[in-house]
Amino acid sequence: MRAPDQEQMLRREAIANETKHWVRAVTACNSRCLFCLDSDTPRGVFLSAEDVRADLRLGRERGATRVVISGGEASLHPEFMAFVAYAKELGYRKVQTVTNGYFFGEPAFLEQALDAGLGEITYSLHGHTAALHDRLTGTPGAFRRITRAIVNSIADGRPIVNVDVCINKQNVGVLDKIVELSMALGVREFDLLHVIPQASAFDNRDELFYDPKEHLGVLHKVFRLARHPRVTVWTNRFPVPYLEGLEDLIQDPHKMLDEINGRRFMVQRYLDHGAPFDCRDPERCQHCFIAPMCTTLDETVTRQKEARFEVWDIGELPEAPVALPDGQLPFGCTRVGVQVEDRAGLLRALEEIPAPLRVRSVSAISLEDLPAETPLELIAVTTEQLERWIADVPEGCPHTVEVQLSADVAPWLLANAALLARHADRVRLHQPSHELLRDAREQDLRFPRRFFAALAEATVAPLEVSGLPVCLAPGMRYREPTAVLERSLFGAESGRLQVDEVARLHVRSGYRAKSLRCRECVVEARCRGAHINLLRDQGLGILTPLGGDAEADAADARLREVFPEPLPDVAKGAPPVGASPSLPGFAAPTEAVRDPL
Repeated sequence: MRAPDQEQMLRREAIANETKHWVRAVTACNSRCLFCLDSDTPRGVFLSAEDVRADLRLGRERGATRVVISGGEASLHPEFMAFVAYAKELGYRKVQTVTNGYFFGEPAFLEQALDAGLGEITYSLHGHTAALHDRLTGTPGAFRRITRAIVNSIADGRPIVNVDVCINKQNVGVLDKIVELSMALGVREFDLLHVIPQASAFDNRDELFYDPKEHLGVLHKVFRLARHPRVTVWTNRFPVPYLEGLEDLIQDPHKMLDEINGRRFMVQRYLDHGAPFDCRDPERCQHCFIAPMCTTLDETVTRQKEARFEVWDIGELPEAPVALPDGQLPFGCTRVGVQVEDRAGLLRALEEIPAPLRVRSVSAISLEDLPAETPLELIAVTTEQLERWIADVPEGCPHTVEVQLSADVAPWLLANAALLARHADRVRLHQPSHELLRDAREQDLRFPRRFFAALAEATVAPLEVSGLPVCLAPGMRYREPTAVLERSLFGAESGRLQVDEVARLHVRSGYRAKSLRCRECVVEARCRGAHINLLRDQGLGILTPLGGDAEADAADARLREVFPEPLPDVAKGAPPVGASPSLPGFAAPTEAVRDPL
């Protein structure tokens, strides 16, 4: 088997991030799966043809090129064929369905669906024998029909055919047998879903929940099939700590957007009215794939309520004069973040914005003759900016600099370590996070622990570092990243946090993970881990659990100073924090959003 190919990982990212639209045609289903995630929604609903067609049009309006017509079991809808044909008529490149295969086992039904334009079929196969599959799906005869459907679909040659498996206690020990059967039938693409604590899956948790650590042998045996040039394996909701050495199989973080979109009405009611999630239960949350997103959500709302944000970021400097919400900085912010093109843009920002500035500049702006009474916070991303804002200014300069770490600036920092030490009171280092793996690969500092060990040897005093766990910045002084609140998180008309924007914020910066080994680290309870794309790129192996030496003692002391209490974590039972406040000048919502189901 070959090692993971970096270009192949980027191709997988492109596939995962193709704009996709999910359209639910029904909640009805003719299976009774033990792990059903929809059993707590109204069952037996057939959405009107008008509503489904409108949803299909909405996806195209939003730029989607792929659509998944789903359920329940979408093929139950009497208009299923018409929906497929209409989706193709609208211009979707690919029309897909996820199915139990019950109707597709009939040759005439399969033929009609393919003639209508169905281009990809994902069959849900959960056992390698009729006894196991039929038991898990609660449907006698299901195994016979789905295997016949798979064989017929592959024999036809037109559709892409893949198999998804919900991995649970009943089938994890024979996962390799399920995959072997599927490959014998001709399948070469697999979506392996980890059981999650929703609906029937939680109700039947004693029969379904398992400890992945006890089954790593068979799990990794199957996952390593992804190294085969003619086999594609995707993991779905699988816990990141168990994928050390297989980081190319960590699910693309944008999947979180789909997860939240499917729960958007529930999340918006929580943000607007504090209505607790139906699933918010410590026993559930410890097993839940989206618990980190819920933690990011609660951290954002808590900072709002406690006025602990520092920077109100407006993005690029607008052409029109900048207006603050109700004439004030919200939620504790004391500075305005703005991006400018050049010195002229900076001077205009200084004139128009009635607050101290945090500035990201495209160019290396000269600091000469800038008003000393208005100190700037400058974001440096190039070596030219480092020269202009650190090397070319005298000590005592009032302007502070946050250096965004990258592979490009790392050599300059090492070569100028003594200079950095002299400016330690006004310079700090920050590891940015990246929404895309491609950007992390192109820009991130390689082997950060090794880099900081070398930098520590060359500097007299530790520099402040944020954005990395302490194990990756030895010899430095940990600090929390600047608490930036982006204007784009709020609805322009409502002044309310928007679900999709908060979810994207989580993917961009809040989605962090740890190795299974990190459980033994002395600072585990006060560490958020490293950003998911840093780990997808450089591997969980870069994380080094601390304990039993001076480095561990210093790290523990510093984190206890920054975080007197362990970090709140929804997966560890952190309680709900309630509704989010509106921006100043905007009213609180009065009506709850309505879920059409």
